[in-house]
Amino acid sequence: MVASIVLASLLSPGASLARPLFPQPLLFQVAPVRPEIARAQEQIADGEFEEAVKTVEAGLDAPDVTDDQLVELYRLLGLTSLYLGDEARAREAYEMLLQARPDYELPRTAPPKVRSLYARIKEDIKNRRVRPVSLQVEPLADTVGGEPVTSQAHIEDMALGARARLFYRRAGGQAYSSVDFARDRANKERYVATIPAYELPATASAYEVEYYFEVADAAQRRLAGRGDAFNPLVFQVAPKQGAVATVGERPWYKSPWLWVAVGAVAVAGTAGAVVYASSDERGRVPITIRVNP
Repeated sequence: MVASIVLASLLSPGASLARPLFPQPLLFQVAPVRPEIARAQEQIADGEFEEAVKTVEAGLDAPDVTDDQLVELYRLLGLTSLYLGDEARAREAYEMLLQARPDYELPRTAPPKVRSLYARIKEDIKNRRVRPVSLQVEPLADTVGGEPVTSQAHIEDMALGARARLFYRRAGGQAYSSVDFARDRANKERYVATIPAYELPATASAYEVEYYFEVADAAQRRLAGRGDAFNPLVFQVAPKQGAVATVGERPWYKSPWLWVAVGAVAVAGTAGAVVYASSDERGRVPITIRVNP
């Protein structure tokens, strides 16, 4: 039964390569809960508003903050700033929140003063008195190994000192590399970034590349984006015609031909193996496999 499943998957490559345009994150890619959020919530509940501001700021300065975490951190910063009587800072926090999540709505339990300020900010944005950064970019298409990949983005109201970048890594890798988006001289709202060909080598088998887009301010705080480090987008790099596998490209236990052989043995029946080593020829271990019908 196992052999049949393995053989069916190998004989139907289209089924194994099929994937959604925006795949769900794997379990190991789920973003960890930021301790600063829980700590700030406790401090606000205890009336420690100035300490809560410091905690939230530490959370905003942390690396790899997701959009969901940004929304909650800016919400807490806006709430705490209003408690401290700093409406200007609260307004700035809610404007940043709406940059990360334009359709966000405050919870019904939010205090009336917070809801009133938030409604005014949304009205200002609607009337364009506040101009948050906006990012429009298409997902990267599948490509062939050994070729560069170019992304074009439409970015409006890029703040002074802000940077737009494309982060990428081979699926399963630890760290992301990045390339900056460069502004098109002919159109100031059009930006282009290219992953160089040497980062997408041609191999004998297809592989996937994880990536995401991000616009961050001078303090490296995320203003807008598509995907993030824990919920990346994915494109596939197909093998180039005539590509030759390199040494160490695929572990022996991941070779499909190995498992075809194992399946054939399982289906055929019992198999015997005789292993012997010669004392005169050390290091050479011949293996004979005999299949009985």
